[in-house]
Amino acid sequence: MRSHRAVLILLSLVLVVAACYPGRANSGSGVSPDLIGNWELQELADYNALDAIRRLRPAWLRVGTRPAIAVGQTSNYPRVHLNGVPLQTLSELEQIDARDVREMRFLSGPDASTRFGTGYVNGAILITLER
Repeated sequence: MRSHRAVLILLSLVLVVAACYPGRANSGSGVSPDLIGNWELQELADYNALDAIRRLRPAWLRVGTRPAIAVGQTSNYPRVHLNGVPLQTLSELEQIDARDVREMRFLSGPDASTRFGTGYVNGAILITLER
């Protein structure tokens, strides 16, 4: 009887630990929904940065559901930073060759507002170039 109780306690402990383990959010594909790395961009030889986002992570460009009347917000799209410098419009990404990009990272509205302040209700796209 004692051995059965010990086995049940051990099994319960294993299940609790397994349930608490965070694991990987994207264990299937290995692709992060918030990051585009140069390993993905190298396959898109004739693409600019905006077209690469449209192809690889179109959800980043979905029109925000929050109104654009927030302080500093001029569109329903995420704001873009290139090597730490804010760009004026999303269309400026058309001038950047996708092969020159080290990584592109998407921040949600709350995360971008925490990092940069108001005016980021639709998030931010942070782009780091190779050079």
